[in-house]
Amino acid sequence: MLSEHWQKLEALCHQYPQQLRSLHEIQGLIFAVAAAPEIPSPQLWMGWVLISPEEVEENLAEPLSQALMDSFKAQLVAMRDQEPALPRTCDYHGGITMEDPLSQWMSGCLLGHQHLQNVWRKAWEKMQQATPEEAPQTAKDLTHLLRLFSTFANIPLALEQARERGQSDLEGQLPLIAQTLPRALKQYVDLAGDLAAFLPNQFETFTSGK
Repeated sequence: MLSEHWQKLEALCHQYPQQLRSLHEIQGLIFAVAAAPEIPSPQLWMGWVLISPEEVEENLAEPLSQALMDSFKAQLVAMRDQEPALPRTCDYHGGITMEDPLSQWMSGCLLGHQHLQNVWRKAWEKMQQATPEEAPQTAKDLTHLLRLFSTFANIPLALEQARERGQSDLEGQLPLIAQTLPRALKQYVDLAGDLAAFLPNQFETFTSGK
């Protein structure tokens, strides 16, 4: 059963389907925001859940902001307690499409990461200056994780691209690969934490969000 803050968001998503992304997409996006090496201000990231920010109804703004902030704070606590990142509804099954919860969650996560690319890049550049021996492996690990997330965000496209490369066995491997997602998402959070250490005031930013 969804927590109260997610239930409120779900109700808003159903009430304003033309203005808000799907619940699972928003969940993935909030995960990416909470995991970032440097957490952006709410005024910035909250707009990313909107399909058309310039067309927001006035009576949506306040309940949406409250539901998003409650969900964000809960996500920070979940990360601190090392709870599984993926909701139980986001499971892999054969014939999965972009409308399935898992693909929507991954799409939201990638959307959040895309908005925060400059933050990740800045942190990585600081790491490169301070510990140049660690930076290449960090970049390699992050690239691998993003490719993995992209695969499950759009499995039909991933299968088509694999066939074009002559990798016709990807579909049969997906169930096993899907089992690695919880570990991969934890690694994503850990990488962000490693990079955050090279940015100023990140401990204060994280704790003030609780």
